[in-house]
Amino acid sequence: MLLIRYTRSLYKPGIRTIASTNQVSDLDLYARRVQRARSDCTDKVHKFDPSSFLLSKFYPPFLQPIFIALKAFNIELARISMGSASTSSSKPYFADMKFTFWDDQIDKVSQISSHSSPQNSTLHGINDPISILIADSLTKGIRLDLSIFKQIIYSHKHYLHNEKTKGFSNIDSMCSFGEGTCSQTNYLLQSICLTPGLYKYSDFGVNLLELPETESIRNSLSDICAHIGQATAVCSFIIGLKYYAQKNGQIALPIDVLAKSGVSQEDALRMVLRGDVSDTKTREALKNAVFEVTTVANDHIISARSKLQALKDSIKTKVNEIEKKDDSKTDIEHALLKGYTSLKKGLPDCLYTPFMASIPTVLYLERLQKYDFDVLNPKLQFKEWRLAYRAYRDYNKRTF
Repeated sequence: MLLIRYTRSLYKPGIRTIASTNQVSDLDLYARRVQRARSDCTDKVHKFDPSSFLLSKFYPPFLQPIFIALKAFNIELARISMGSASTSSSKPYFADMKFTFWDDQIDKVSQISSHSSPQNSTLHGINDPISILIADSLTKGIRLDLSIFKQIIYSHKHYLHNEKTKGFSNIDSMCSFGEGTCSQTNYLLQSICLTPGLYKYSDFGVNLLELPETESIRNSLSDICAHIGQATAVCSFIIGLKYYAQKNGQIALPIDVLAKSGVSQEDALRMVLRGDVSDTKTREALKNAVFEVTTVANDHIISARSKLQALKDSIKTKVNEIEKKDDSKTDIEHALLKGYTSLKKGLPDCLYTPFMASIPTVLYLERLQKYDFDVLNPKLQFKEWRLAYRAYRDYNKRTF
């Protein structure tokens, strides 16, 4: 009898141990899914967007997964709307189904709150690696406006059913696409970097924007993101001119610009696809068209730089106002004064890092100008080896 009671007492801890083991296994399964998702997304970005892969290293480790997820998300949508060797569809119907899938994934992610526990059951119905990383970021309290994901999906879907087949009517429609995709991505990254409580990473930016009369600073942040996004989109179509010619059978330049430059779609398409540069008249006309389009992209970069300087000046002015106050400074104001002295060129990482998306665009514009806006020049096809150096230099100088 005593033996039986003793045996039962031995089993009691065993039951608790089994329950504990199940709980650990569930957390372990969740961690494995997240780690696998991060690995898959990282490989995708490294392969299809090496510039963003490099720029991800300038983000703190706790923000790199969501940065990679966002870039992988853009890659997937671009492959649907613009086509690729592995995902192009003969009918828009299949592409619409893929957009619906992403809409559903974002809807399922939206059901997760920042207070959700990191368990495998939390990811129920969330199957794609990108969605898993987004959901994991939400459970960690990272601020994500999921409506922006929806806006990006809508912009790609609109492009699929309109500009992809009809072409861009003018440069404004091309910039509008950039606003709906690249600029939205920049807004999202800015919001992510300003998540409160990110191991002091975002403290200066959050405290600064909590002060009264900081509307000009907020506007500058939004304007810079908008200009960079539009410049990025415009340049991406020039970089992929041959790709879009092969996939869509048209030159991805505004119709009115081609007409103004005196080159037809057919002549330009023939030159780009065949690589025939003997027709000097068509080549010069194409160079003129590229010049006009890149001028708009460069204007956006110039505007962004001007806004960046205005942002630095506004922050400095706000700090000077705090310094001139008497002893009635708040805790936030004391923290801002202390933090400002350690900033690089008067700008915290949480505000500047999203602007680094402009650096690959700036480098390409410089190379394009060097080769007289001749997109058929073979030297433009080489990878940009200066990106690592320029990114490091601009990061420390707080410029682009």
